[in-house]
Amino acid sequence: MWPSVTELAADYRTAPGEQRQIALADNISVEMNTRTSLNIRPPSGESNRIELIAGEAAVATRSQMIEVTAGNGRALASIAKFSVRYDGPNVCVTCLDGFVEVAQQGRPVTIKRNEQITYSAQGFGQMKSVDAAVVTGWREGDLYFQDEPLSRVIDEVNRYRSGRIVLMNDALGQRRFTARFKLDRLEVVVAQLQATFGARVTSLPGGVVLVS
Repeated sequence: MWPSVTELAADYRTAPGEQRQIALADNISVEMNTRTSLNIRPPSGESNRIELIAGEAAVATRSQMIEVTAGNGRALASIAKFSVRYDGPNVCVTCLDGFVEVAQQGRPVTIKRNEQITYSAQGFGQMKSVDAAVVTGWREGDLYFQDEPLSRVIDEVNRYRSGRIVLMNDALGQRRFTARFKLDRLEVVVAQLQATFGARVTSLPGGVVLVS
């Protein structure tokens, strides 16, 4: 959970639970989610450029070309809204409105509203349809989980809080969970795990919570 040196040296960076909006140009805005680091790169031709080092950002452009690089690929759009999330080896691009070209290893793919595609060093994953409002619920202060493994739910919640919830039971981590949490009330997560699954909880200093 500690940021890398590259993240610490980024032009813009958000702390756990922090969100930030920046104006890249008159017609381009960028919303940074929690634990996000990015650099502003010099323009290339008519394209404004952002390098997403880690985390998640939602981009809106109304008539100017914007290129977002992440990992070994990029997302390019001129009239669109889209989000890019970069976790470890995987990059996930979701189109919120308009059209977005996603290019990786010289191969371009175009996605439209409510479509999502991932890529990594191994190439593109399968394009799929999503509810873009759910994917970017964080912009409205919400986290949505629909039939997700509890291990993934805890990993996601940990992005938004200081300290760490540690899952000590592998079998519990495979249980499926559907929930909606408010980002400003994440303290209810542990209590809900106790109520729903009968989980045992041990609180330690520094915001560390053991769940078994």
